[in-house]
Amino acid sequence: MQLQKLMLCAALAALLPAAAPAADAVKPKVNDALAFAPPGSVKFNGWIGAEIQTCLQGRIHGQLISDLVGPFAVREEDRLWREEFWGKWYTSATLAYRYQADPKLRAIVDEAVRALLATQTPEGSITTYKKANEFSNWDTWGRKYTLLGLLAYHELSGDAQTLAAACRHADCVLAHFGPGKADIATNGYWNGMAASSILEPMVLLYRATGEARYLQFAEYIVSSWEGPQGPDLIRKALAGTTVFKMFGGPDPKQKGYGSGGKSKAYEMMSCYEGLVELHRITGEPKYLEAARKVFADIRDTEITILGSGSSWERWCNGRVRQTEQVPEWMETCVTVTWIKFAAQLLRMTGDSSYADEIERSTYNPLLAAQKVDGTWWSHYNPLEGPRGPAPEQCKMHANCCVENGPRGLMLLPALAFMSGSAGPVINFFEPATATLPLPAGGNVALEIKSDYPRSNVVEIKVTPAQPAEFTLSLRIPAWSRATQVTVNGQPVNGLPAGAYARVARTWKSGDVIKLTFDFAVRCEKDPGNSGRIAVTRGPVVFTADKRVSLSGASGMGTVVAEADGTIKATAVASGLPAGIHMALDVPFAVDGKQALLRLCDYASAGHTWADDSSLRVWLPQPLNLANPFEGIPPPAKKH
Repeated sequence: MQLQKLMLCAALAALLPAAAPAADAVKPKVNDALAFAPPGSVKFNGWIGAEIQTCLQGRIHGQLISDLVGPFAVREEDRLWREEFWGKWYTSATLAYRYQADPKLRAIVDEAVRALLATQTPEGSITTYKKANEFSNWDTWGRKYTLLGLLAYHELSGDAQTLAAACRHADCVLAHFGPGKADIATNGYWNGMAASSILEPMVLLYRATGEARYLQFAEYIVSSWEGPQGPDLIRKALAGTTVFKMFGGPDPKQKGYGSGGKSKAYEMMSCYEGLVELHRITGEPKYLEAARKVFADIRDTEITILGSGSSWERWCNGRVRQTEQVPEWMETCVTVTWIKFAAQLLRMTGDSSYADEIERSTYNPLLAAQKVDGTWWSHYNPLEGPRGPAPEQCKMHANCCVENGPRGLMLLPALAFMSGSAGPVINFFEPATATLPLPAGGNVALEIKSDYPRSNVVEIKVTPAQPAEFTLSLRIPAWSRATQVTVNGQPVNGLPAGAYARVARTWKSGDVIKLTFDFAVRCEKDPGNSGRIAVTRGPVVFTADKRVSLSGASGMGTVVAEADGTIKATAVASGLPAGIHMALDVPFAVDGKQALLRLCDYASAGHTWADDSSLRVWLPQPLNLANPFEGIPPPAKKH
């Protein structure tokens, strides 16, 4: 009955007029090189757009608010992480509203925050934990997500009541931790990284309020990392310590070696996200340097060919272990946080290599993880074997990845088109429309016509409100070794792979850019030197799947590749099982003859969440073409 009253109050509050969006009270000392596309300015019309609409209906609109708010009202928790679910779903919902300002969604967003605020205690806490257990186990981590959600609503609405509630909620954290109080660097789990990742919303709260105590607390968190039992994240990163060795873990040569011990991937990256936010507001260069160095180390030592990493959510020296039977590969929460970490650095630096990583992660593990109807997500993304649904957690119909996956998906429109000091920046080539501001004033409309990533040809129509001089920056992916660009049929020269092509001119309505990417199919060798190979085309990894990978041949075959690693594969456009977006017929040599093995894109593979769509990314050489899945063991026992 109490919860029903809370929900009724929330529903009534949702009918009140919305306040204006919030502006920062404190401006950063370091300006971002790139800014997000304005809210509502981007519309995806292709594969990603369809996945977003599926997620909107299945997960964002489909979520029962009472299920998420109920644990805050009853406060029965003493050790688990129910508290994070509201904040993860809520930040996804506000990103979704940023993309598509639907009145029905706005009512849901308003209702969800009002219902949550009705559970705030007189002293300011918003928690699922019992009074006696506050700040134990996952409580501080969960308070971070609550604070992120409240700040997201304030940014959206400018609602002063919500910001005041966020301050009272944060002040409870400040009252518990600090010099002479509890040490946040030893609180909870994972060397204090879970608790101290509250750094990010504390910096955002300082920006929103100008209250110095929140900046002081953020700086306290960073200083606490250097304590005797702290995670020491800045010094280790600057010293070049690989993330796998930042904390104690088993020797990879040991029998039974499974994961990276205490090097928890998700919580660690969350801390570095907060460090980038602190760099923005303070200008301290070592914060950004540490974040960039650790990102590069993760990319080079942990991220698989698919664009994610971790075993059972821990760093595990994974880049060279991709063909091993590593348990619980690539948690969706890790994929999303990797995308968010890359987005932080892309905004700050304007370095297109971060956009390359976002694209790879999107078209492989992120799109793979959502259920076909959008109602659920997978927890892990294997490199071979079946994919499966995420388990329910915390005695709720909820899961960390189910609530977190949409955050990555809903962030993509803001990253696809961005604004730099010289003009618009295009990072994604999904068919889309966008309207972006120009440096000298006015707007430009951009329309992308493509079948990307099925087709390598992309056409962009440029329509400024009136003729305007500006620079349009086009991301040339590192994988596209020979890209062609024309403007109104005239070639643009000097196009470096892995950087932006910056086209400066006086643009006028009707100007057309045409990009032709290098979509050569490539044979990639296992970095762990197993002798296995994988097949890529553009940003997409192709994989064997039991539904499509029937060669019709027998015997042991080896892939037919040129000396430079390219493969003369043939794209398949018809006759595919439902749910398969792309497929290739790849040539293999068998006893002096040629046979074709059909592969499909990784995001489509495994999508029945059963053994009938069991997949295999790294193909043994030679491969038994009669059974390309030979040797794949049954699914590992769940932890």
